[in-house]
Amino acid sequence: MDNLTHGLLGLAIGALRRPDAPPGARASPTDRAVLVASVLAAELPDLDTLLASGDAVTVALQAHRGLSHSLLFTPVVALGATGVARALFRGARTGPVFLASLASVLFAHLLPDLWTGWGTRLLLPFSDARLSLDWTMVVDPWVTLPLVVSAVVAWRQRARWRRALLVGLACSAAYVGARVASWGVLTRRVEATYPEARTVRVFPLPFSVGTWRYVATLPDGVLAAGDVPLAGEPREARRVASSVDALPEDVRAVRPVREALAWARFPVVSLKTVDGGREVRIDDLRYHLRGEPTLGFVIRLDPANAVTQARMERGGSASELLRRWRGGAATPATHGGDAGTPVP
Repeated sequence: MDNLTHGLLGLAIGALRRPDAPPGARASPTDRAVLVASVLAAELPDLDTLLASGDAVTVALQAHRGLSHSLLFTPVVALGATGVARALFRGARTGPVFLASLASVLFAHLLPDLWTGWGTRLLLPFSDARLSLDWTMVVDPWVTLPLVVSAVVAWRQRARWRRALLVGLACSAAYVGARVASWGVLTRRVEATYPEARTVRVFPLPFSVGTWRYVATLPDGVLAAGDVPLAGEPREARRVASSVDALPEDVRAVRPVREALAWARFPVVSLKTVDGGREVRIDDLRYHLRGEPTLGFVIRLDPANAVTQARMERGGSASELLRRWRGGAATPATHGGDAGTPVP
């Protein structure tokens, strides 16, 4: 999730602990330390972005959501947040502050990252697998808005701050619960439409509550992509060949290419000659608008397979994506056999 949502979730989780001071009274040092530590613990894992180095592909896929986002590292993050909060509020008790920090790392940062489509690597350093539940986008205003409103109410009506924060948390949790139920229903609906599919996956659509996107892997390796509304049948927009197997081994061995292929769950790959070298494009069809990929990585190689450029592309400008999201025509399935082009 985005950092605003992480922080607000941390604040709400800090409010789950019953304060030492009665309602309306000045908060105790422990009460204040718990709230501050919870917010800090919810934000600290993303400091890994400040330490990132290397090409854009490696930074996006390896440096961020690395060890600081793992379950093993959770107590370290909680201890850091506890230490800062206790330094700010002398006299605060360590136990409640640490427990609130630990809960905040788990439920305000790691869990929200897990339920997004991008996913996170919780099992580092034992496994590099990127786990994802695909319930919401990384930025979902319907998760964030109740938390923002509750924080504003808590600030303005400080005698009832805890109740306001908990109501906001309950509203956000109810929304995520509804997303989980929708995901399950729509997954079964798409599976019924493609009984021959090897895998079927349903993904959130940006800023949409009633419509999701899906990808189905058919027996011949072709990927079928489309949208599925809550009240209706799946609408296929495109079928496309992945063509990962056609990528030469020497190109696959290049680190940014290897990282992008490991990240993409439904990869659409193309390779072409550019300025005497080669350009590899790896899109992931789970990020699509009406069958057209909207997120991918482009890596340029010189004749010796050294990386000369590596970048992430988001499928066009913001205005183009908005136009397509609002209702651009679906791309019909056409004939073709090249990597990254529609196939029957």
